[in-house]
Amino acid sequence: MTTPTLSPFHQKIFTHAKFATDIYLTKNNPFRPLRPWREQSAFTLIELLAVITIIGILAGLTLGAAGAVRRHGAASTAKAEVAALQAACDRYYADNNAYPIGTADPTKTNNPAGSTALFTNLLGSTTLSNAPTSKRYFEPKPAMVSGSYFIDPWGYAYGYNCSINADGTWNPPLIWSTAGGGNTNRWITSWPKM
Repeated sequence: MTTPTLSPFHQKIFTHAKFATDIYLTKNNPFRPLRPWREQSAFTLIELLAVITIIGILAGLTLGAAGAVRRHGAASTAKAEVAALQAACDRYYADNNAYPIGTADPTKTNNPAGSTALFTNLLGSTTLSNAPTSKRYFEPKPAMVSGSYFIDPWGYAYGYNCSINADGTWNPPLIWSTAGGGNTNRWITSWPKM
């Protein structure tokens, strides 16, 4: 079998094209002697640094937003728990004509003293695992209990303060969470913000 011969015009075009392709694909390109063909297809250091920088910026924005969502979720949980504790105190008052007496110092970040009195009176026992010896006014989630007091989503004890006046009237119970820190502007409380 013989190959067909091409006309001289076509032979000239194909030969020239083959020569140009061979020169461009060789490792030592005569038109670009300092840049072999293999290095032309690689990324430069500047391009890699630009991509890494963009990925870092996007990761920082994502992680920052995730932290804000987590803080907002903890604050919402604390608000719901403070409202539930307040409602449990009102049920306790309806049955006993008195609030649980507890004094906690609002200037301290983690003061379980008042929360312990609230815990034993609303739960009816000294620990969550013990059977109640009196009526149970509040059923907490296990994550809300640490020992013998209620804790907020940040792991600090809820503050509780309630006392009786000299004339025999009760001050309304004050329940608060320090929201994980000492900044009083961020506290979550049962009393209205001033």
